[in-house]
Amino acid sequence: MIQEINASLTKIIEQKRLKEKLERDLQAIEMEYQDRSALLKTLSTQLEKEKVDVEKLERTSLTSLYYSVLGSREGKLEKERQEMLSIRLQFQQMKHHVDYLEREIDRLLHQLDNLRDVDSMYEQLLSQKEKILRQSNQSVARELVSLSERITNGLSDLKEISEAVSAGKDVISGLDLVIESLEEAKGWGTFDLVGGGLISSAIKHSKIDNARGLVYGVQTKISQFERELADVKNNIDIEINIGGFESFADFFLDGLIIDWIVQSKIVESLEKSRRAKKRIAKAVTELEEQGNILQNKIFEHQEKRAQLIKIS
Repeated sequence: MIQEINASLTKIIEQKRLKEKLERDLQAIEMEYQDRSALLKTLSTQLEKEKVDVEKLERTSLTSLYYSVLGSREGKLEKERQEMLSIRLQFQQMKHHVDYLEREIDRLLHQLDNLRDVDSMYEQLLSQKEKILRQSNQSVARELVSLSERITNGLSDLKEISEAVSAGKDVISGLDLVIESLEEAKGWGTFDLVGGGLISSAIKHSKIDNARGLVYGVQTKISQFERELADVKNNIDIEINIGGFESFADFFLDGLIIDWIVQSKIVESLEKSRRAKKRIAKAVTELEEQGNILQNKIFEHQEKRAQLIKIS
């Protein structure tokens, strides 16, 4: 009877841990969704304002005539267009991330709905188990139960570490693609500086556009990795710090968009991408080391449990 209850408890404990993880993830994502939605609304307002400013300068008016007489109308118009482009791309990036967060919230709510009865089932099994143990005052039975619980918890912790490692490696893969695109843009930019002409300039801009698109994907992967890392820290005493990645794409918006033809901005973004990859890779290595330590502990508990059953 106790073995059947233990088997059921093992499954329920895994589901309970999953439910707790999903609840933490949902809380974090809902907070981020509120913040990002507010920023999206602000960017939308700014974008409309920039459109109006550009349209004013493009129309024949006293203002445009004034700038034309001074010889600065085209310069002013170009500046306004660049500002509008910057805001538009920031808006697109933010919209992309907000849409992703909405999908994540829906997914988590659906998963949590399937686990709504887990807590009550856990309490029922725990009550049955306690009743049996009180009736059977055997130290061996208690030790077996204790070892089974340690193994179950250890396996759950190991699963969370594995998920965090996988999420971290996804970030690294994404950053590798960003770095590759930036390196290609850098090469074409160098050629452009020594007189490559319109073709090399167009190719460089194409590579930058590709890198920026890849960064949007990396941003969502980083968010996922941060949540997985938070789950690991919640259950395991581990110190891993990857620093702030709240808006990883910002340096693209600040550099490659506002002044995207400047070669130094490509180099700067390339270096920042490499540093980000190094930080993530270091965290993944530490997680893998912690996973190996935990795996050894689980193996020890399993060996001890098997030996105890054998001699009893």
